[in-house]
Amino acid sequence: MPGKIVSVQYLRAIAALLVLASHALLYPLVGENIAYGRLGWLGVVLFFVISGFIMVSVTDIGRFDGRQFMRRRILRVVPLYWAFTLIAAALALFAPQLFKTTSFDGNQLALSLAFIPFYNGASHGLHPLYKLGWTLNYEMFFYACFALLAVFTARGRVVGLTLAYAVLAVMGFLLAPQSAIPQFYTSFLPLAFVVGCWIGLGHMEGWIARLPRLVMVGLAVVGIAGLAEGFLWNHGFVEDVTAFAGFLGFSGAAVVLALRSEGRLPHFAWLERMGNASYSIYLVHIFAVALMAGIGLKLIGPNLPGIVPVVTVLAIATGVWMGLLLYRFVEQPLLRKLQRTKAD
Repeated sequence: MPGKIVSVQYLRAIAALLVLASHALLYPLVGENIAYGRLGWLGVVLFFVISGFIMVSVTDIGRFDGRQFMRRRILRVVPLYWAFTLIAAALALFAPQLFKTTSFDGNQLALSLAFIPFYNGASHGLHPLYKLGWTLNYEMFFYACFALLAVFTARGRVVGLTLAYAVLAVMGFLLAPQSAIPQFYTSFLPLAFVVGCWIGLGHMEGWIARLPRLVMVGLAVVGIAGLAEGFLWNHGFVEDVTAFAGFLGFSGAAVVLALRSEGRLPHFAWLERMGNASYSIYLVHIFAVALMAGIGLKLIGPNLPGIVPVVTVLAIATGVWMGLLLYRFVEQPLLRKLQRTKAD
């Protein structure tokens, strides 16, 4: 892929905003809200589809060096995530009152840094110590699987990944494992990477560009229907497989439509910057939410008329602002320094 596709960067920004808005809306609540939770889940599914698309695109049509690929992905993901995990661990140890679903545990810290899933009693789920990192456990697993398929051409990689993830999902459905590691990796969620991979392959091979207008209209209808189904289907919990199917349909359609719209959409520099900074926004936003929605509401009080929506909007804006600052002054310089060190 010769350069960044601006329309896909817009989608990355939207995905980050969905996760941020979800947490900002959920934070003041005592209980769960299915719609708010699914807002963030949609953002994650969209992130995974985009990730699959990008990995196929950047590795091109032929074989590639799997070790070099993993080194680049580790440099891109791990240092910043480790830094936030250690910050969260230190705060959980010395100021536990700041957290709702995080507590310090040395063993959990080690497992979190190693990207090994475990059951977290504080959050009541398969979450690392820095709770947001559960998505990165899936990302690193995807990168590892993709690197193992480096000896194949792009089509072989996508077919191999499809078969592997489909088998894992079927095993999860049939066996319903209870142990943390098999339960985590036999989830249906990684199928979102597969959809993104097929879109990436279609983009490289040119058949997405040749899809007739009627098919594109059909994709738009599928996307809208999937979005509606994802939010309206309610079995009492957020991560429902039927809702996932709807969100996956929407996310896949959105990426294809974005590719076909490249060069024809207005250029929103601010949205592109947010897309570039989406990883930083994702990692740092929970601190902004805790600061504004948590501490702010405690100081002001939640009963003041209109205060909750105002604080929610401020939390979202602060999360974006902190993410942009982190990207400019930490993530970008850190990546440049690490890449120079590796080159030397």
